[in-house]
Amino acid sequence: MSMDEIEDISTALVKENEHLAVDISQTTMPLDMTVRSVALTLATRHCGDRTVKEGNLYQQLKMDNKLGGPLTTQDVIHCALIFERFLWGEWSKGLVGEAVRSSLDSALGEAEQALNEKFKGEDDEPIRPHGGE
Repeated sequence: MSMDEIEDISTALVKENEHLAVDISQTTMPLDMTVRSVALTLATRHCGDRTVKEGNLYQQLKMDNKLGGPLTTQDVIHCALIFERFLWGEWSKGLVGEAVRSSLDSALGEAEQALNEKFKGEDDEPIRPHGGE
């Protein structure tokens, strides 16, 4: 991907974010909330794209008795839950969960190593003996 394509994508994202009711692009969220917001965004786009917007097509589907039911919030939430399960890697044998878990374990290991190096030269013995001696 070239730098021009990346700049085109970033400008397109900025333009699209202006149309949203709430702009959360500059907000940091925990990983689970980020995945849920992405899943809900995908679900709203997916359900919105599946609705019939063209009048003649709507009339033809109506005459052929092939119209689906009305789109409800339950449909969007159900779709968002499916997308969230997919994003967490539930259908790929938990690969995403393992990746998050391993990155967390490595971060904790690095923190433990840094603390051990910081306090390496200090004595492990207390400054004065406890009252029992």
